[in-house]
Amino acid sequence: MAARRVRLGAEARATLAKVFAVARQPVWLVGGSIRDAALGRPFGDLDLACADARALAAQLARAFKGTLVTLDETNAVYRLVLMPSRGKALKQIDIAGLQGKTILEDLARRDFTVNAAALELTKELPPSLPESAFLDPRGGLEDLAAGVVRADIEQNLSDDPLRLLRAFRLAAQLGLTIEAKTLKAIKRRCRLIQVPAAERVTAELLMLLAVPGASSWLALMDEHALLTAIFPELEPARRCAEDYYGPGGVLKHTLEVCARVDFLLTNLRTVYRPLAGDLEAHIAQRGGPPFRALLLLAALLHDVAKPETAKKVDGRLRFFEHDTKGAVLTEKILRRLRLSRDQIGTACAIVRQHLRPGHLAAGGPLTERAAYRFFRDLGPDAPGLLIVCWGDHASYLPEARLKRLLKTAAADVKRADLSTFKPEDARKTVHHLQLVSTLLRRWRDLSRAPAPERLLDGRDVMKALKIPPGPRIGELLERVREAQAEGEIKSRDEALALISRLK
Repeated sequence: MAARRVRLGAEARATLAKVFAVARQPVWLVGGSIRDAALGRPFGDLDLACADARALAAQLARAFKGTLVTLDETNAVYRLVLMPSRGKALKQIDIAGLQGKTILEDLARRDFTVNAAALELTKELPPSLPESAFLDPRGGLEDLAAGVVRADIEQNLSDDPLRLLRAFRLAAQLGLTIEAKTLKAIKRRCRLIQVPAAERVTAELLMLLAVPGASSWLALMDEHALLTAIFPELEPARRCAEDYYGPGGVLKHTLEVCARVDFLLTNLRTVYRPLAGDLEAHIAQRGGPPFRALLLLAALLHDVAKPETAKKVDGRLRFFEHDTKGAVLTEKILRRLRLSRDQIGTACAIVRQHLRPGHLAAGGPLTERAAYRFFRDLGPDAPGLLIVCWGDHASYLPEARLKRLLKTAAADVKRADLSTFKPEDARKTVHHLQLVSTLLRRWRDLSRAPAPERLLDGRDVMKALKIPPGPRIGELLERVREAQAEGEIKSRDEALALISRLK
C-alpha cells in the first residue's frame, strides 16, 4: 500500500513561508490545520504554536497588516485576522504558546489524537508531504485515516471538560466516529460538562446542531449520559409516559422529533420541492446553520414540561399547559446557556405554540380567519414553528412509512381524501402533516404577495365613531385587518361600515 500523504494548498504554503521568514524562533503548524489538510478539507485559518507567541503575533501583525486580537493573555493565545482579499480562502492565523516546555509536551496535552500532530515550518514546504514529515506521537494521522476520534490520554478530558462535548461536535463535522473507549470515558465524566462557562458549552452545542444528521449525535450523547448532563431538565422525561411512548418515554419521543426535524431540514427539496427555495431562503435570512441549530434545540425542548404536567384524566394521560409551562422552562434553560435574546424569543415562541397547528387540524376545515390569526401571532417565527411541528407529528410514523407517504403528507388539507387511510392513528397523523403543509404554502404565498392596502387608521376610527383614544381603537383596526384578510371587505367604505356595526 502506498504511503499516505498530506497536501497543503498553494495559499497555505505561501502564508507559512512568510511566517517562517518573519519568525525568529521555531514555529509549528498544529491541530485543526493539519487535521483538515489530512482529510482533504478546505480550511480558512492556520493554527501555529511556538515558545514566544506574543512576539510572533506582533511580528505577523506587522508583516500581514492584519488585526491582532488577544484571545487568552494568560495562556498566550492570539488571533491575527487577515485583510480580506478576493480569491483568498485564509481568513485568520491563530498563534498559541507551547503548553509545556517542548512541542511534544504540547501535543501530549491536546484533546484528541486527531488534533495532536505538528509540522515544523521550514523555508519552503512541498505541496505534498508524507506522514513521516509530521510529529505525530499519539497516532492522530492513523486515527484520521481510520475515521476515529480518540482520547488516548483520558486526563485531558478532565483538564477541560468542554472536550466531552467537543468529541461529538468534531465527529459530526468531520464525518468520523468516536472510539468506544472514549465514549465510556466521556460517560464516566459526563457531570463535568457543567464546569465550563455556559458560553463555551453553547458554542460547541450550536455548532453540533448545525450539522445535518446532528440528531443521531444527540441520541448518542443521551446514550452516554451527556445530553441530560447539559439539560438535566430532560431527565424526568425518560420515565414519563412509557406506557404510551415505550421505554424512554417522552425523552424517546423527543429524540425522534429531533430526528424528523433533522430529516426535513436535510431533505427540503425532496419533501417540499415547490416550497424548498422559499424555506431555504428564510433559513438563510434567519442566520443559516445557526438557525437550523436553534430549530433542533427548540425540538429538543418542545415537551420539556410534560413530566411536571402529566395527569391521568378518565384513564387517559394528559399534559395540560405543557406548552405554556414548557416555554417558561425553555426560557430558564436558554438563559442559563447564555443564548441571545432573539434566539430565546424564537425558541420560546415555538415551544409555546407547538400545539397550535394540531389544534387547527382537529378543529375542522381551516378558515381564512384561523390562518390569518396564526400568521399574525407567529410573525417571522411561523416557518420555524411549522418545521418543528412537522417533525413532531411525523415522529409518530416509522421512518420507512413516512418516506412512502411524503407526497400524501404534502398534499393540501382541503383537497386530500383520507377516508380509506388506515389505521386511524396514521390517518390522523397524515392529516396533521397536511395541515402543516397547507400552512407552509400559505406562508409562501403571503411572503410573496404585496402588503395589503391599509383601509383605515386610528384617526379614521375615532372620527367615524366619535370615540376617544384607547384599546378599543386597536381592537377595531385588528378586526378590519382580519376581515380584509378573509376577503370580507375590500374598500374603505366597507371597512367603515364594519366598524360601525361593531361599535
